[in-house]
Amino acid sequence: MNPVRLLPFAATIALVLPAAPARGQISGDPVIYGLADRSTFEWGCFGPCACPIMFHGGVKGTFVLTKVGSDPLFDHYAVTHVDWRVPDTTTPTVITGSGTYRRGGEAALQEQMVLDLSFDGRPPKRFDSGLMTPRAPFPRIELEISLHGIYCLDSVLSVISAPQAVVGAENGEALALTISPSLFHASTEVAFTLARESDVDLRVFDATGREARCLVRDQRWGPGPHRLTWDGRLAAGTEAPAGLYLMRLTTSEGPVARGVVKLQ
Repeated sequence: MNPVRLLPFAATIALVLPAAPARGQISGDPVIYGLADRSTFEWGCFGPCACPIMFHGGVKGTFVLTKVGSDPLFDHYAVTHVDWRVPDTTTPTVITGSGTYRRGGEAALQEQMVLDLSFDGRPPKRFDSGLMTPRAPFPRIELEISLHGIYCLDSVLSVISAPQAVVGAENGEALALTISPSLFHASTEVAFTLARESDVDLRVFDATGREARCLVRDQRWGPGPHRLTWDGRLAAGTEAPAGLYLMRLTTSEGPVARGVVKLQ
């Protein structure tokens, strides 16, 4: 029996963007983060207790980080669309949720991540890193979040993450690809510019990596600016569910990808 499944956790949390602070409001585009191979989930006893760690396993997946504002001390971010998996020999444990991240400080640089996480649809529990000295330069985020401050019987997630890599062109320059708005309800516009005639392939993938829609399939396009609209619908014509999607453009210059979030 997988000990992870004994934990009393929760139903998937709906997308909720926390309100930005009143001062210094600076919003940003959502950035898709991926978990590195060193990310782990542990359940069991930590210091000062003497009982053993009862479960230790890797965690894979993504989340979305969006800057929602700043105050005199901290930059504030919304953490949404947490979609993580703890591998298992049979069925992986699914972790979903949302929360906040802040970075800044008065006397020294600090960071804190607070997430309300659901394990396999069970009631959410709050995981908190507390304020701590950053281990990595931003935009990388490397910290531990836990239920009880990593004390005695606890559940601890080691979040080792960075923005998902955007693959550049063969000549070393990434192909410009913009999506506006990157948070949308009904439709969003995709824009890019070709330096020369090129084969073009543009597809939309959901958070699990499955193809949701093909907007352009291996067509020869001329140089210059190009714009397309994704109407927020799947290949079958039905409306795509709210969530995180990845736009992947492939041309003769190479592939590039950008994240976009469809709201309710």
